[in-house]
Amino acid sequence: MTSLTLNINDLFLNQRQSLIHTIYRIVGCPQTAEDLAHEAYLKMLHASKSQEISYPHPFLYQIARNLALDHLRKEKIRQRSNSHPKDDEDNDNLLECIPSTAPTPEQQTADRQQVALMLDALNGLSERRRQILVLHKFHHWTYERIAQHYGISRSAVEKNVHVALAHLLDAQGE
Repeated sequence: MTSLTLNINDLFLNQRQSLIHTIYRIVGCPQTAEDLAHEAYLKMLHASKSQEISYPHPFLYQIARNLALDHLRKEKIRQRSNSHPKDDEDNDNLLECIPSTAPTPEQQTADRQQVALMLDALNGLSERRRQILVLHKFHHWTYERIAQHYGISRSAVEKNVHVALAHLLDAQGE
């Protein structure tokens, strides 16, 4: 197993109950919530093989929410095909049954705490390293462009980005 796989495994194991609870609030079925949580974990593992996941915790929850909402949509389609609504009023009631995609108060609090941790971690970086990370991750500058801008080697830019990301990940795990 790679270290990324181990990190995803640890994240899933640590967040499993919270993830299941979040999904349960959307789908209303504990067995389905557990199945979708496991499916979210598998999708995250698969995604990690083809892309870099900068923020694994919110990524996992977003996958889970999307799976839960997809499940609800499929259930609504199944219900419609099994029973034909009598009039337009029944159709309006179906729309009211779809849960909000807005984050729960618990998720909002967790997200705010996560953002505060990341901001503190960013402030813990040197000014230059922080600027290099921001240029690369948020402004999508290439390593070559950053190296030219600062008059340093591409390798130095890569090392700065790597060290900065490692610092952010360490701060997230504390």
